[in-house]
Amino acid sequence: MGELLNAAMDPSINYEDLKEIRSIWPGKIVIKGVQNVEDSKKLADLGVDGILLSNHGGRQLDRAPVPFHLLPEVVREVGMDTEVMVDTGIMNGADVVACLALGAKFTLIGRAYLYGLMAGGRRGVDRTIEILSEEVRRTMKLLQVQNVAELEPKHVTQLRRLQPIPKA
Repeated sequence: MGELLNAAMDPSINYEDLKEIRSIWPGKIVIKGVQNVEDSKKLADLGVDGILLSNHGGRQLDRAPVPFHLLPEVVREVGMDTEVMVDTGIMNGADVVACLALGAKFTLIGRAYLYGLMAGGRRGVDRTIEILSEEVRRTMKLLQVQNVAELEPKHVTQLRRLQPIPKA
């Protein structure tokens, strides 16, 4: 598995390669694994359609920036033309709602569906989706919003206990 992962990661890929891909590919381009505001801005300037904030589940990069903490600034910096998504730290439906409130277009659920798959195959995945959906609906009811469009940053408090200590 390690060899497969190593083969899939090519550190020589750069912004010039993205320019080449953009010049020949007429479809949408989404970049996964973005971990800072500066890269988000550069990617948006290069014309990507979407940015997927991710530290790849934190397994390999457990000290990388937390995508949820980056989300508000990235959304503010890339504007409305670039969709921002989150793919790390989604543990329940409240996490989905929080990301949507801070401007994410959507979230990926990462390991949750894998746990459902391991526990019960297709029925386990279906149950995972049911649970997350129920949690999203419950959270929205508790926030007194009728739909996703009503969610705003005021509905979220970002805890900072996992943030690096600022240098003096």
